[in-house]
Amino acid sequence: MHSSLAESGIQQSESLEEVPNFSPLVHEKKLENEAQEMLEAINQELRNLMRIVNPDEKSHYRSYTNHSRLIALEKHQKWLANNWPKYSHVFAEPQEVDPSAIKPRLELIEQRSQRDIFRVARLYWNLPYSRGYGRRLEYLLWDDSNKKLIGLLGLQSAPIALSARDRTFNIPRDKERKIEIVNQTMDAYTLGALPPYSDLLAGKLVVLAAASQEVRKDYERRYEGRKTVMRERVLPAVLIGITTLSAFGRSSLYNRVSKGSNGKQNQWATISLGACEGWGTLHFSDALYAQMKTFHKQLFPDKPLRGFGTGPKIRLQVTKRVLKNLGLPEGKLTRHNLKREVFMIPHVENLDEVLSGTGEVPIYNDDPFDELATFWKERYCLPRSSLRCSIEGKHTIALAIGVL
Repeated sequence: MHSSLAESGIQQSESLEEVPNFSPLVHEKKLENEAQEMLEAINQELRNLMRIVNPDEKSHYRSYTNHSRLIALEKHQKWLANNWPKYSHVFAEPQEVDPSAIKPRLELIEQRSQRDIFRVARLYWNLPYSRGYGRRLEYLLWDDSNKKLIGLLGLQSAPIALSARDRTFNIPRDKERKIEIVNQTMDAYTLGALPPYSDLLAGKLVVLAAASQEVRKDYERRYEGRKTVMRERVLPAVLIGITTLSAFGRSSLYNRVSKGSNGKQNQWATISLGACEGWGTLHFSDALYAQMKTFHKQLFPDKPLRGFGTGPKIRLQVTKRVLKNLGLPEGKLTRHNLKREVFMIPHVENLDEVLSGTGEVPIYNDDPFDELATFWKERYCLPRSSLRCSIEGKHTIALAIGVL
């Protein structure tokens, strides 16, 4: 039993310094008071994370991010109070779901009401709410048998640097070529099912939705000929795969998700790429990061935040600069040590060759969502329904997001 932050080399006495050691830049700009407030805010979050845990228990990982989630949820309470009555009818109670009658439908979000439903449902998640960044595709997954919401799928621009992916595939090291290839993938920042459907393994249905030809074609239609914001380049509107990370440690959601068989062998919808290294800003709340961005602008008024300050790379850079100028060990404090498993959901049969940049033409899987949904129902949903009956539903969601 030990502290997760201490595991990565951070001791409480080290992060809570009695005498601040601010950088010369802080003193030069006469920002000592602002720096002291920033230091106290960071230390308060670190105190909330200093708890004794068993690192191989998923309950530890959930409690680790719960503080950030609750802070984020508090910002949405007024909006939730106004919008929950409008949209609560789309969330099912257990008695409203007949497993044998479930009829899944994938819906691309294009209107405000759809985005609002996505937002309400996403706030139920254990991980803090995120709107994604860069290129985005977002979906609602419906049960047309009762007009209730099964789950969510949110895709965003993939990170240019992702060590587990880059180790597995021979992606070119040339920066411009790598950007071009990585931008033919996306990253699933939200993927999962809501109760009571989650008890019927509907999370695997959302994984299969991410692997469907509908997602690939939606990406082509939306981004054909579009220029990137940061570099004003027209990148190929080709989707060859989707990366995603498990929420907490090793994933039961993504492992061994079958999309059918070719006779004797299963065709898997996901490929495990191993664990990420546990670096980043996951353990710092959005509210704290907003404060960091304000302080960063005071320190570096002539250094604009490219990418609107929302991408993980920009967020990490800002956090490190702020920590360094406060005299805190940025290398240690940006290692949260949460090992999350990385997966690839391929959209092409020749994934290795396309990612390596050999110039091979993608050979698409092109699995229709309706066929994948039919397979999911027979393989996962109906067998599970005979073994386990959910008692969670709309009431559970309402409690979790604070509207009851």
